Amino acid sequence: MFTFSKNERLCSQNIIERLYASRLRTLVFPISAHWLFVEENEAPARLQVVIVAPKKKLHHAVDRNRTKRLMRECYRLRKGALIEALEKEHKAMALSLNYIHTETPDYWKLSASFDKLIAELTKQITPQKNEGELQ
Repeated sequence: MFTFSKNERLCSQNIIERLYASRLRTLVFPISAHWLFVEENEAPARLQVVIVAPKKKLHHAVDRNRTKRLMRECYRLRKGALIEALEKEHKAMALSLNYIHTETPDYWKLSASFDKLIAELTKQITPQKNEGELQ
């Protein structure tokens, strides 16, 4: 549950291109997330992720590597809620997590942002019920 294995990493260039071409995006500062629902047989895992720390924002490789390491750790500890929601809806998702701030992150602030982001993505996965509809 708290691992980040090879099959969970998004490596397919085709899916990555489709992911950035889609307009499904949310922003919880300092993280921007792009997501795309894919066919279950198209992806080896229910949730595949690519983590990005751009050179344009973080000029030093040390800062980019530390940022990606912190983002992977935050994601690894919180991905369970996303996977449960995807399994419940029988969906698979490709996800891109982009760091958009120009300063290296503090773990606790990044962690709080990830909590909000995971809650937002979970809302996007589950279908919305009409208010007048009986449950």
